[in-house]
Amino acid sequence: MELINHAIGLSLIGLITLYFISFLYDAIFRPWRLVEEQLMDIEMHIETLKRGGWRAKLHSWISMPAWRGDVEKHLEYLLGLRELKRAELELFEKLRR
Repeated sequence: MELINHAIGLSLIGLITLYFISFLYDAIFRPWRLVEEQLMDIEMHIETLKRGGWRAKLHSWISMPAWRGDVEKHLEYLLGLRELKRAELELFEKLRR
C-alpha cells in the first residue's frame, strides 16, 4: 500500500512539474501564445457583458467588485484591454519575423 502511495505521489509531482515547465516554455519562447489566450478570454468576457441582464451584472460584480457591478465601466475597461492585447500581439508578430 505504501508503494502505491509513493507512486501516486511521484506521478502527481511529475505532472505538476510538467505543467509548470510547459508554462515557462510558453512564457519564455512563445509569449504570443499567452497573449492569444488572454485575448480569447477577454473576448469571452466582452460577449458576456454585451448580452446584458443579471448574468452580466453578476459577472461584472465578481470580476471587479470595487465597481459594484457597473457593467458599462467594466465593458469600457475590457474594450481598452482588448486593444492593448491586440497591439501587443502585433508587436510579437513583428518580432517573430
